[in-house]
Amino acid sequence: MTSVFDLVYQLLKWLSKISGFTYREINIIVYFIIIPSFFLFLISRILRQKYIIISFFLLILFLLLIIPNFELFSSQLFDKSVSFLNSFNNIGLNYIQASVVICVIIPVIIISILFYLNTNKIKSKCIN
Repeated sequence: MTSVFDLVYQLLKWLSKISGFTYREINIIVYFIIIPSFFLFLISRILRQKYIIISFFLLILFLLLIIPNFELFSSQLFDKSVSFLNSFNNIGLNYIQASVVICVIIPVIIISILFYLNTNKIKSKCIN
C-alpha cells in the first residue's frame, strides 16, 4: 500500500509543481472536484440526465466565487480530510492504508461500476 500511496503523492506533487497550486490545493481539486465530476458525468450519461453534472459544475463555480481564499480553504479542508483518514486508526488502518482505501481503491471500484453500467447502457441502446 505504501508504494501506491507514494505514487499518488508524487503525482499530486508533480501536478502541484506544473500548475502553480499548492499540494493541498491540488489534493482538494482532485478529490473534491475532479473525481466527483467524473462520477457525476458517468451517472449523468447512465441516467441520461445532464442536469446532474451541470448542477454540480454550477455548485462548484458558485463555491469558488464565494470562497475568499482558496489556498486557506484548501488547507483547512485538507486538514479535516487528514483527520478523517486518521480516524480509521480505530478500525486498524493507519493514515497511509486509509488513504489508499478511501482515495484510490474505492474511487477505482466506483469508476469501474459506473463504466460497466455505462457500457451496458450503450450496448442495450444499440441492440434496441
